[in-house]
Amino acid sequence: MPKAIELSAVTKTYRVGVGRARVREMVPPPVDSWFRRLFPNWWMRDTFNALEGVSLEVDRGSAVGVVGHNGAGKTTLLKIISGVTAPTTGSSTTSGRLAALLDVLVGFHPELTGRENAYLLGAMLGIGRRSMARRIDQAFDFAELDADLIDTPVKRYSAGMTSRLAFGVISAVEIDVLLIDEVLSVGDANFQRKCIDWLDEYRAAHGTLLFVSHNLSLVRSMAERVIWLDNGRVADDGPKNQVLGRYAKAMEDRTTENLVHMRTQLGKQMRSRGLNRWGAGGARAEHVHFSEVSTGSAEIEISIRYEASTLDRATFCVGFLDESEREIGAAASPLIPLSAKGGAVRCTVRPLPLQPGIYFPVVAIVSSDGQVQDRWRLDRAVVVERNGTDGIPEGFGPVEIASDWSLAQG
Repeated sequence: MPKAIELSAVTKTYRVGVGRARVREMVPPPVDSWFRRLFPNWWMRDTFNALEGVSLEVDRGSAVGVVGHNGAGKTTLLKIISGVTAPTTGSSTTSGRLAALLDVLVGFHPELTGRENAYLLGAMLGIGRRSMARRIDQAFDFAELDADLIDTPVKRYSAGMTSRLAFGVISAVEIDVLLIDEVLSVGDANFQRKCIDWLDEYRAAHGTLLFVSHNLSLVRSMAERVIWLDNGRVADDGPKNQVLGRYAKAMEDRTTENLVHMRTQLGKQMRSRGLNRWGAGGARAEHVHFSEVSTGSAEIEISIRYEASTLDRATFCVGFLDESEREIGAAASPLIPLSAKGGAVRCTVRPLPLQPGIYFPVVAIVSSDGQVQDRWRLDRAVVVERNGTDGIPEGFGPVEIASDWSLAQG
């Protein structure tokens, strides 16, 4: 399979602070390599590696997602591939015409108008002015910019308008490799949907797509393969379902470790959740435990330990959010008597109606008059996997509806 992108042992080193680091920055190549070998401790002082020994290949016509925590090296990876910055060591090669949307302002000059910047970005992609003139209307139609804005300096555009213009130009030219870094998070929902539809068409036409996103749902729907970066290294690389599952569990472990270090009392731990938790306060979930969902498991068990201050009866709810934070349903108990001393309830969801994916649980305590006393969106993730090929194909949503089927006559 021909390769669109190849990276070999790429390391990118950045310097922090000022002073002696400036002296090292002034050393030109290839003299800098000589200094690095002769005085390695001095040369590497006050530095950090944004990427370290990264090697990977991307097949032509494939779609690859890149995930990782903030500071993992995702944007640096795309900058090296696109040629915005050079690797400190190692090599990066691409095949074909490449376009990169790393930032809504990359390639744009704020003093130039939208029309002038469209020609500028086209020139950066190797499209001549005459050829770009035939595509300019298509670009503006995609961007849905008003006619008076086209000849307005870009410095007066909002971030969403600039994103529209950039994506409009990209959609109007023929490119072989497209790099995207969270640009889809800018703009309204309708335009995001339009961009995603265009990316679907681009992939169907065998374009090569490499994109960074914290939206795991988008990564799952757009990518066939996922690369997980952690502290500048490739932590995992493989099929999307396997890598995203391992990544979600690792992020949960990271969050748990941070909580243990930052909070010493369970009550403080609960109160610090901010917008993840709210309610009237007549009763409170103090601890929630979810059983592990093993591969092929058909159920999940949830235990909730509560405290009640002013409530004597309540309904307990357990719901789930998908990777896009959309609520997809909940299980509700009947009215349960509460003990002033506190107690615990247990819920078993059987059969588990969730399709393979990553879900975030929500627990709520609701009074008999429907008032939410406590609603807690937990920081942990529930990863659902399946054995074999049975089940609903992707594209039908996250919930599998239980049903009985039989052959019908005629």
